[in-house]
Amino acid sequence: MNFRELTARFGERWRAMSQGRRAAAVLAAAGVLVALAVIGQILFTTPYAPLFTGLDPKDAGKISEELKKEKVPYRVTNQGKTIEVPEKLVYETRIKLASSGALYSSGVGFELFDQKKFGVTEFEQQVGYQRALQEELRRTIVQVNGVEQARVHLVLPKKSLFLDDKAEPSASIALKLDPTAKISPEHVRGIVDLVAGSVEGLKPENIHIIDMHGNSLTEGLKLGNKQVSISQAALDRNEIRRAFEKELETRIQNMLRQILGPGMAVAMVTADLDFDQQQYKATTYDKGQVLSEHTVNETGTGPGGSGGVPGTDSDLPGSSIPAAGESGGSSYSKQEATTNYQVPTREETVVRAPGGLRRLSASVVLNGNYSEAQKDQIKKVVASAIGYDEKRGDQVEVSGITFDDSEKKEIGAELARQKAMEEQRQKYLTYGAIAGCGLAVLAVVWMYISRKLRRRAERLAELRRLEEEERMRELQAAGEEGEAPKTAARQDEIRDIAMEKPDEIAEILKIWVKE
Repeated sequence: MNFRELTARFGERWRAMSQGRRAAAVLAAAGVLVALAVIGQILFTTPYAPLFTGLDPKDAGKISEELKKEKVPYRVTNQGKTIEVPEKLVYETRIKLASSGALYSSGVGFELFDQKKFGVTEFEQQVGYQRALQEELRRTIVQVNGVEQARVHLVLPKKSLFLDDKAEPSASIALKLDPTAKISPEHVRGIVDLVAGSVEGLKPENIHIIDMHGNSLTEGLKLGNKQVSISQAALDRNEIRRAFEKELETRIQNMLRQILGPGMAVAMVTADLDFDQQQYKATTYDKGQVLSEHTVNETGTGPGGSGGVPGTDSDLPGSSIPAAGESGGSSYSKQEATTNYQVPTREETVVRAPGGLRRLSASVVLNGNYSEAQKDQIKKVVASAIGYDEKRGDQVEVSGITFDDSEKKEIGAELARQKAMEEQRQKYLTYGAIAGCGLAVLAVVWMYISRKLRRRAERLAELRRLEEEERMRELQAAGEEGEAPKTAARQDEIRDIAMEKPDEIAEILKIWVKE
């Protein structure tokens, strides 16, 4: 069978098909073509992967020129900020570009000194060193997560022999940050340490970092001996206090949720924290040990003497003379003790950390009217939960007020409406899927019925052909011209009946075939 016969047969079958079957055939052919196109796109198209993203236009142009030299296919996307190459060539291309120096921008690092130049002055040498150091620092900083681009400016004063003329170096850094990332204070502090360690004599407090919006990233950081600014310290204290209050509020809310149910209580806590740092010294004396003891005991006696008490009166002439026969003696004793002790002392320096709790206040509002006994019981529970201290002046208040839940009802109604819309949409999707399945089943049934009808029509055509052949044989056998019109008329009548009632004729033919 040649191509012409195939085309003729296809044309006959196409003309024999109804309009619905033709439309279904066209849609099926279009679907097959689309599927083949998608599969071909997936199988035979080279997959591309990003080589570099977030590029500067200058860097993108330089990398594109290098890719053209290397004859590597590429494409530029994301408004010129992303360059893509075939996925299997990503890593190999990156290595080639890194070795050729195309990954760096127009700045020149220490490779500036690879070329030997004669007749360079000291000033040019200093400027070249500063340029190279700035570029090397920039290349390192852009590797930090969240940093897209960076500019580094160094001020390196000339060394002087005089102390009065000595100036300290400084650095200013401008960062272009990734909008989807957030640079943390630890990253900023790391950049500061990197720059301070790379430049001789540069102190961390002399390094200033800003972003592209002009916001200072080093403000408030503890850099070297530079203390935190007053505003930043106040913000930190407020954050600490609020975190402490939030923790207590969450604790009270969770407890009351279990007791009263969700949405039945609101708790607010106010804490007065002491952020003053206190330091005092204490000196204590312990009982000492005896180092040495010295004891002196002295006793004695002497003969009696005449006269009175020694002195001026007794020595003057004309004084009284003691009576004859009067005699006597004197005795004395003396004790002296000396003890030396070693007295140990102990000095303590106590530094109280800031953040102590001065006073605590808690307010709890209950949804509804509660009795005083219930309020007192809840008050005791809340006081125990937050560590209530009466000596400290803490306060706990519990009140019962009916909440305004109109907003809650509106939100609930909105959620219910959205849920109903979602259910309706799901219902429509389900109905659509069922209708699609039904249409697919109907299409299959229609194709089956059409095939049956086509086969029946083919069988009727075959029967007509056989009838014609039988009629011709009868005419040839009879040889009578008078009977031919009658037979032809009868056959036409039978043909008309078969066209009007094909099902009945088919059943009769089935019976004849069986017989």
